[in-house]
Amino acid sequence: MVQETKILVVDDEPIIREGCERIIKGEGWYARSVNNGEKAIQEVSENSYDIVLLDIKMPGMDGLEVLERIRDSNPDIVIIVISGYATVDKAVNAMRLGAYDFIPKPFNPEQLRFTLRRVFERKALIRETEKLRREKEKSLTDMAQERSRVRTVLNCMADGVLVADRENRIVLTNPAAMRLISPQGCSLIGKNVSECLGDP
Repeated sequence: MVQETKILVVDDEPIIREGCERIIKGEGWYARSVNNGEKAIQEVSENSYDIVLLDIKMPGMDGLEVLERIRDSNPDIVIIVISGYATVDKAVNAMRLGAYDFIPKPFNPEQLRFTLRRVFERKALIRETEKLRREKEKSLTDMAQERSRVRTVLNCMADGVLVADRENRIVLTNPAAMRLISPQGCSLIGKNVSECLGDP
């Protein structure tokens, strides 16, 4: 859920950190901020974050290095790069390294909200896709188990049983039917019922 999303703001400019936190918290989301790359890496290693807003140009550890280290240790975290106009090339490079998007400085509150909402929508789609995949796998497993049970029951029956589709092709048979119809042990699957029985 959106309310459970945790966002870390990493920027050396106090006004950017405070502004981002105010916007994020104003939407009812959780936010925390740090002023350099070393603290960002430590914060991400000690706490669970969904999104990191990351400045590219900071003193000390470069934003690109922070990006790579976070991506290596936490590939599920969505990283949005905050970039000054002078560092657009670096922002493009950050996208190549796995950043989700970048917001050029200076930006207005609506730009930040819009980008974060896109992330939430993307995460919701990923969750829904994963849920559908799990449901499909469960359905296929259930179907396989059901077919296995049906086959077990059929194989234990003393009477011969043939199951045919709408085109009268045999799709399932049991050993008793095989002994009655095909003493040589030839497969009946896929053959027409009238071809195997001879007498209509």
